[in-house]
Amino acid sequence: MFRKPFNTKKNTNLRNSDTRKLINRLKEELENELVLIEKKSQVAQVKIVNYQGDAMNLYLFDKTPMLFDFSESGVVYPTVFFLWSFPKSYPVILVHEPVLQYLENGADLMLPGVLRGENYPFPKFRRGGPVAIALCSGTKVTGPVAVGCSMMSSDEMQACGFQGKGVQLLHVFRDSLWEFGPRGPPPSMGTDEFFQEAKNENDDQFLSIENISIEDKNNEDASTEAVSSVPHAETEESIEPVESLVRRCFLAGLKYRLKKSGNLPMDVGQFYAQCVLSCVPEGRRMDMKKTKYKKFATFLDEINSSSEQLVVTLDKKTKGAEQIIEVNWAHPFIREFEPTDEKLVDEVADTKQSFVAPLILEYLGVTEPVMPVLKPQMPSLSKGDLLKSGEVRELLTQYVKANDLQQGKEVKLDPFLANITKINSTTTDWNKLMNILQSKFTKVWMIEWSDGRKFVRKVTPPKIEFKVESRAGNKKVTLINNLAVFGIDIKTISHQIQTKVATSVTSNAEAVNCEGPQLLVQGNQVFFVGEILMGVYGIDKKYIVGLDLAPKKRR
Repeated sequence: MFRKPFNTKKNTNLRNSDTRKLINRLKEELENELVLIEKKSQVAQVKIVNYQGDAMNLYLFDKTPMLFDFSESGVVYPTVFFLWSFPKSYPVILVHEPVLQYLENGADLMLPGVLRGENYPFPKFRRGGPVAIALCSGTKVTGPVAVGCSMMSSDEMQACGFQGKGVQLLHVFRDSLWEFGPRGPPPSMGTDEFFQEAKNENDDQFLSIENISIEDKNNEDASTEAVSSVPHAETEESIEPVESLVRRCFLAGLKYRLKKSGNLPMDVGQFYAQCVLSCVPEGRRMDMKKTKYKKFATFLDEINSSSEQLVVTLDKKTKGAEQIIEVNWAHPFIREFEPTDEKLVDEVADTKQSFVAPLILEYLGVTEPVMPVLKPQMPSLSKGDLLKSGEVRELLTQYVKANDLQQGKEVKLDPFLANITKINSTTTDWNKLMNILQSKFTKVWMIEWSDGRKFVRKVTPPKIEFKVESRAGNKKVTLINNLAVFGIDIKTISHQIQTKVATSVTSNAEAVNCEGPQLLVQGNQVFFVGEILMGVYGIDKKYIVGLDLAPKKRR
């Protein structure tokens, strides 16, 4: 169902009434009284179309896909992320670990592979209902790792002696739906803990299904109650005015971030993105539009006018493109500022340490025309097998020697070689023969990611492609295609570009001739994004197209 990437058509936030309807639909399937939604969770509905053309709905809770269905009145299925948070919410079938590779390849679950017996109690469920699949190895249970629709009830499976197909697979660990979420490995627990009865605990930080399913007339009271029961840490956040947060992050950015780099003059917007926003404490958010200033430039004017000395000197010759040209480091505001919970330095752990560039191997796929030359040397060879360039050269050498075709520095063309090369001569040199022979193969690239996933690509090599286009007002934009092919997370690299270049970045999930989302960056940023791809992500330069579009001079 999600083996290949899907297209996103629409993304809308659900109203409270629609969220309650979604929760009510879950009640018929859930086994236990379930604690589900955090009080401040934002629920969104994403309409998608998969590679088979099936239209579906994904339901995101704080940007994590938790549920999906095929219609707004049908059965709601959980994702692996939902099951990792609430492993006892749906019936779970246990299988051995090797079964996972068959599920990842799209196979449905066959009943002979299901674990059952005294040590593995079999759950009860109806025909056509959601069923989770987990892996069992010794005394450890991993997952659930897959979700499907039961093709028989639990009683019917036992009656037929666990023969035949039992679960139609819908979603599995490491598929495109898993990639759409926060990813991560499945959890593990001991079998004793897994089979232990789930405990119903009331947690003040969450709302249960019963609490969510209230009438519209009680919505206002419920909202008031939810706000009043927010943990103490969130209550403290609302005490400090946002203007105060802006002021201390501004001073922290000047004292601990800008002074170290000393790269003045600096655009006001760039300073705000790189120095001020980088100091926002963990768990806090700062939005200038929610302050009395509305714009950061207005804040700078006010803090400069609040004392006899200027804190920063601004160049306002160009409207909308103000620059900080000087900082008064001796100003009392800066000298007397003492940091509290501001982020003064970036974390040491970066993408270099967490991201592993995919391994790209180049092969030649065997075709019918070259079989007469290769098969005598390798009888097990068949059409479609993959060979490396060195292996092809070695097989050709063996063929030439076995048939006594070598004539000094040239090779005599027998009927098979003459038919392949189409050369109007009785002999040819080695290099020409090898080049022509390799051109008769199908070029294949195998991409292998660090998590074990493999992808075979034929004919066209994987490439990250840069394009620079002009938009309204002769403004330049940089388009970046095919990042998903290399396993690069769009959200992560967008944040890195915004931080490094201090410009806006958006994504388009339905761009033409682009595999996965396309990034759109304001301005010609080919040079800077290319540095991130090669330096941070370790992408080989030969797999990047369009680096020559970078401006001749660095900014």
